[in-house]
Amino acid sequence: MTEWTPGQAKKFAAQVVLGKEYYTIEPSTNPWGDEPLWKPWVFDHLQPITGTPMCSGVSAVGACQRFGPMYDEQPGRHIRAMFECDDDNVYATPGDVLKVRGSRRERARR
Repeated sequence: MTEWTPGQAKKFAAQVVLGKEYYTIEPSTNPWGDEPLWKPWVFDHLQPITGTPMCSGVSAVGACQRFGPMYDEQPGRHIRAMFECDDDNVYATPGDVLKVRGSRRERARR
């Protein structure tokens, strides 16, 4: 597992392979205590002017400096994914959220 610290952000950006997943480990504060969670990053395009690899609107340099260290392999099973579901139930869909917003707007107009 290769690790790039925030001080090696430019080196990380130079070694990024487009389309490959990279990972950061971030702390999560919960009522039952702090736990580390991993988050995937996929740099899939280059910034037009500088040619820096980008993941959505975040450059590889910025991601490494702000959220680093970056890893090229998925962390072990002892660390959960950041957006992992504990069960298969879906409690609210984006459509449900839009319905609630619409009903609030209707009540505000009355």
